[in-house]
Amino acid sequence: MDKQYYENKSVNYGISHTRRRKILELIDRNGLRVLDVACASGYLGGKIKGAGNYVVGFEISEVAAQKARQVLDAVFVGDVQHDWPAELRNGGYDLIIMAEILEHVFDPIIVLRQAHEALKNSGSIIITTPNFLAWKNRIKFLFGEFAYTDQGIFDFGHIRWFTWGYLKTVLTESGFKIVRQNHIIYPGKLTRLLSWWPSLFASQFIIKANKI
Repeated sequence: MDKQYYENKSVNYGISHTRRRKILELIDRNGLRVLDVACASGYLGGKIKGAGNYVVGFEISEVAAQKARQVLDAVFVGDVQHDWPAELRNGGYDLIIMAEILEHVFDPIIVLRQAHEALKNSGSIIITTPNFLAWKNRIKFLFGEFAYTDQGIFDFGHIRWFTWGYLKTVLTESGFKIVRQNHIIYPGKLTRLLSWWPSLFASQFIIKANKI
């Protein structure tokens, strides 16, 4: 990751109410040791801590980390694409959160394997990432529309595009198995029906996977 690029972005980055709710719905118990990767200023990790969990953050921006330290139990600074601090690679975490991370890294498998090492044998990971081939995007591509933006799926900082098939592939190759899905479906009113086809109707993939 480009530290300069993410210095301010991490400080100002927020999370939609819907995505936050869907992540929290995948945490089915408390008393966990949780690692929030790319925790930004602690907006999500703080909610998880408030539910009765011990939460450690990992963040590339020192400025964001300083804010997160006021909310979380501990925060480490570093780039997820490089070697993680030894304190994080001790197999001591029950759960790792990676919200909107994998699309920003060159090799998601390397990152996920380090997460695998940080988890207990019974540990899990929650991942969110945009669906590059959601139906609205497919229509845009059909008519030749594409442009980078400051945020959203075409964020200028995205260097990996995820489809449902590719997400499952990198998880398998990293030693994880998907056990729950809680995607953001569009249109939302048809979530119950359309969730059967996440490759087409999920705007955001949100999954929980177990370490295997």
